[in-house]
Amino acid sequence: MRVGIAITIAIMFAVGNSFADEIELSSGDASLRAVPDSVDRKFSIHFRYAGLTLPTYTAEKPLSLILDGKQLDGSYADVRLEEQTLVCTGVIESESGTRFVFSDRFSPIQPSSFRLTRVVEVEDASDSDVAFGTIFGIQTASESTIDDSEFFVPAIWYRTNFKTKMAGELATHSGDQYYLFREDRLPLPVVATRENQTGRTVSLIHCNADPTTFAGEGGLQQAVDPRMQFGSLGVRQRDETSLVFMFPGSEGQRNHVLRHSRKTWANRSHPVTSGVQHRYDLVVSFLSTPTYAKTVQSSWRLAFDQYQPPIHPVNVQSVFDGLIETLDHYWVGPKTAEGYDAPGFPFSVYVPSGTVRLYNYQMGFIGRQIPNAYFLLQHGFDSNDATLRDKGVQVIDFWARHSISATGLPRTWYDPARTNATSRDQPVGTWRPSDNPRGGTALRVATTGMEGMLSAWQLMKRHGVDKPEWIGACRKFGDWLVNHQNDDGSYFLAYDHQSPENKPSSTSRFGAVNPIRFLVMLSVATMDDRYKHAALKAGAYCRTSIHSEYSYIGSVIDNPNVIDRETGQEAISAFLALYDLVGDDDWMDAAVQAAHYTETWMYAYDVPPETGHEKTDFPASRSIVGQTVIATGHSAADLGFAFSAFDYYRLYLFTADDHFLQVARLLVHNTKQSLNWDGRLYPGKSKGLQLEAFTVTVPRRMGVMECLSWNYAAHLDPLVRFKETFDSIDIDEIEKLPLEQRREMNRRVLNVKQDR
Repeated sequence: MRVGIAITIAIMFAVGNSFADEIELSSGDASLRAVPDSVDRKFSIHFRYAGLTLPTYTAEKPLSLILDGKQLDGSYADVRLEEQTLVCTGVIESESGTRFVFSDRFSPIQPSSFRLTRVVEVEDASDSDVAFGTIFGIQTASESTIDDSEFFVPAIWYRTNFKTKMAGELATHSGDQYYLFREDRLPLPVVATRENQTGRTVSLIHCNADPTTFAGEGGLQQAVDPRMQFGSLGVRQRDETSLVFMFPGSEGQRNHVLRHSRKTWANRSHPVTSGVQHRYDLVVSFLSTPTYAKTVQSSWRLAFDQYQPPIHPVNVQSVFDGLIETLDHYWVGPKTAEGYDAPGFPFSVYVPSGTVRLYNYQMGFIGRQIPNAYFLLQHGFDSNDATLRDKGVQVIDFWARHSISATGLPRTWYDPARTNATSRDQPVGTWRPSDNPRGGTALRVATTGMEGMLSAWQLMKRHGVDKPEWIGACRKFGDWLVNHQNDDGSYFLAYDHQSPENKPSSTSRFGAVNPIRFLVMLSVATMDDRYKHAALKAGAYCRTSIHSEYSYIGSVIDNPNVIDRETGQEAISAFLALYDLVGDDDWMDAAVQAAHYTETWMYAYDVPPETGHEKTDFPASRSIVGQTVIATGHSAADLGFAFSAFDYYRLYLFTADDHFLQVARLLVHNTKQSLNWDGRLYPGKSKGLQLEAFTVTVPRRMGVMECLSWNYAAHLDPLVRFKETFDSIDIDEIEKLPLEQRREMNRRVLNVKQDR
């Protein structure tokens, strides 16, 4: 249903011996006006919103194309009204006589939004004209600098880009004139800008995108080919600021087509030949937003609703069983044939062969040794499988006994030795001095590992088994966190575990969000308020440094100090834990904002593989919807958003926002598209195997053909949390429970491990 849409035929005035009409379409608080020129009888268009007139990319010239490197502009020769659609046609003719015929149709849609459907046909093509592309844009601010506005391009451009010292990303130089990004680099093809002083927000969305291309397109040289059907979106900054869509998708003035940023253009064009397909649909939307966070939320939702990403269902029980079987299959210990001196899971397994690449153990982050052991332990109790329980216990015993240094800071990465030794008390392997590029122990690694140990201790306690070494190790690390917290509540990114003082090996405070959930869990498990106070103090710091600043940085520790997705995920978990602990709505608000931010890294539309590129690492026949970009500075994507399925479902129950349920279901199901869960991807191999990461943009769907131990945990962690809280691993079965029952279960998450 169209709401708040009206059509007005405005002033009529004479042009020669005939009349021309100024025609206005209204949608909510915005309008689109076609304005005739009394001299040459041509029409321009402009938008009006919040009392301001916003012209097109080239003022008075709504038609723009790039022909062999030169920009040509033109006006509409005819404008007419067909029901609720403004039909506009015009021609740009080159010096050589080629005619580019534009047919544009503007329609008001949801309040304060307009859809443009553009078709460009080539007529009387001249051999002198070779390559062309077209542009549509809207000027959003005049006589201002780029610093007067804030911008949003998903997975590329957020509020703090110009303030953050990062290498390799595409939008950090405020002096650039063009910021155009290939849309296959964007989780959704949308760009938005918000004027700082007024809150006036404009977004530009490419709808119905089918961003096809061909093998071999991804170089720096100009490509001219009709098979390229992707666009580029972004910003132009000259005397004015404009949101821009270019088709096909040239990238510049910095590009990343070869995975490294270069200050040059990667130009893409269609050939000047009759019959070339040159068509696209755009939506221009206007709104007023009180904050940048609302700009991101609203603009993303507008694009998300245009695409309505489909769910690709999997059998969740089969997924869970396959992952547990895979962990069981690859587990090694002193008495297994491999003969390693410590129990654990391989760091890396080749796919599709299933051959182990590396046996080394990292407690958390990409290693997830302890959480994976906890999942084996948990399923061992559920299935009454003593062997699985024992394997889980052996792994956690090793870490509890040997990883915690004298000060309480864990050593997090162990290289086991192949030996005939059978005593788990005397490992002879090597502890690595560092788990991150800055050196020492990164708190992200330590806390994600120790959360697994604490969960395992609680599980054993519920089954009547006391493991004092496990809770002792957790408390020792918790005490270390209390004693090493900075006065402002923050923590440094990493600390030297080899020195008695545990001096920081990185003084970045971006990792302050990482210890919060562990501290909350420990405070509930031990009833020790010191951990509670440390968690709240760290939360207060993060509410200022992350939430208020909209600065989600630092959790991808192997690519440190960049804007990333994983800090958003960590923030959701941390702020939800604090809300569970004290019930303050400020923590819920912070969790919700982090959730809105984090989902903007998720591909919510399909980007197909290149034609002529039959062999891909990510399955060519499966959807990438639900996969996520990892961080700015590169274009790699992975399944890591799966970790957050449980958190998004919780947010749905807390807020009654059905959108969060939709995202949760996407994370439960679609993140399994590259998983061998049904045995079809890698026949005869373990069903928990999948590639670790891949590229969505060219070369499309090529990736890291290894399965790392974090891959298992990304799927198992939310499923186990669903089971602990709602007595089922299947979100669709959980949804069948009465709503109030689910809400009550949701409110008891922190205590459920204590009193079940």
